[in-house]
Amino acid sequence: MVSERHVFRSEEVDLEADEWLAERASMATNMAYRRAKKLSCTVVVSKGGYIVEEQPDGSEKILGVSTRRKVVAGVPISILGRTV
Repeated sequence: MVSERHVFRSEEVDLEADEWLAERASMATNMAYRRAKKLSCTVVVSKGGYIVEEQPDGSEKILGVSTRRKVVAGVPISILGRTV
């Protein structure tokens, strides 16, 4: 039989692991963004409720309205018929 204390500790460990993973994912995303900008790549971001394409020269192009949806790493998504 599992004690209540053990279950609570297990949930606490899960929360710590989730927080650690979220922090690492955020850091990796930020690093990838900065690296892409440093290499003069075009990046696509969500900004102010819109999906925005940021060009190496600093110009921006609105691609569409930002709607939340689940995406899978490495799988291209289509925005207004354009795969990015």
